[in-house]
Amino acid sequence: MTGRPDVSVIIPTRDALAWLPSAIASIGRDARVEILVVDDGSTDGTLCWLGQQAAVDARIRFLHGAHAGLSRARNLGISAANAPLIAFLNADDRWLPEKLDRQLALHRAHPEIGFSFSACRHVTADRQADSRCCQAWQHFAGRYVKTGQPAVIEHPVAALYAHNVVPISTVVARTDLLQDAGGFSTELRSAEDWDLWLRLATRAPVGVVPAVLAEEMTHRAGKLTARTDLRVAAMHIIAERYRDSAVRDDPAAHEVFTTRLLTTRAEAARAAGQPLSAAMLHLRALLREPSWPGVRRLCATLLPRPTRV
Repeated sequence: MTGRPDVSVIIPTRDALAWLPSAIASIGRDARVEILVVDDGSTDGTLCWLGQQAAVDARIRFLHGAHAGLSRARNLGISAANAPLIAFLNADDRWLPEKLDRQLALHRAHPEIGFSFSACRHVTADRQADSRCCQAWQHFAGRYVKTGQPAVIEHPVAALYAHNVVPISTVVARTDLLQDAGGFSTELRSAEDWDLWLRLATRAPVGVVPAVLAEEMTHRAGKLTARTDLRVAAMHIIAERYRDSAVRDDPAAHEVFTTRLLTTRAEAARAAGQPLSAAMLHLRALLREPSWPGVRRLCATLLPRPTRV
């Protein structure tokens, strides 16, 4: 492409050729973007397909991630980006048509923000709505987003510490800020994206568009999903790093975080075959924050799983 792009779209991929064309197509034909696809050791023909696409679409550049993991792949894209803003998109997710325009408008109105994000719709591999979508967004919006309009979040560190509600495929961030913050942690084995959003929030204001602007695939065969035990370990690290800053702005933030930690510990216990421990942890979480989803999680832990025949 000629001239400096307005936005660099970073797409890490590994063996996701079944979904990658749809992800790239969802960006649209916007000439303001460059598309950086970081292939992390695919064996499904991704590189051949990307070469064909780059030959007909000058916006596409592809980089080799050497099978080093998603964080390093995204960091490679960050280091190669030419635009002042970076947008992230997973290879199996999709943007809605107005996504980029609405967030760029927010960045123009508030150039001080370090990054922005939106809500997303959770879908299954066949693009059906995923009924397991949690209620975290509603809780977050009710406390920290005062209107239904795009806005700068009040107390962003506290808000994002209490509620991990930033879908990576909705994020648009300043390139200089991402590079200054060091990109995604390659040491954390889970929640490295959440850690980065909190790190950015300590450096600059955060914007939000309270609307569904992307589709996020929640599960597919071969999709890398962090184990709950790894997530528990990451949550303890995140608490150590950001608790004091969050509580300074909103003392209730750590209470919400603790309830979420109890729930995640319960899920880890259940996965480890410890139903009694899982039930006790779910009960503690439910007593701290009564909710119907909490009741359902407790009941699911107490009831035996159906036997497959």
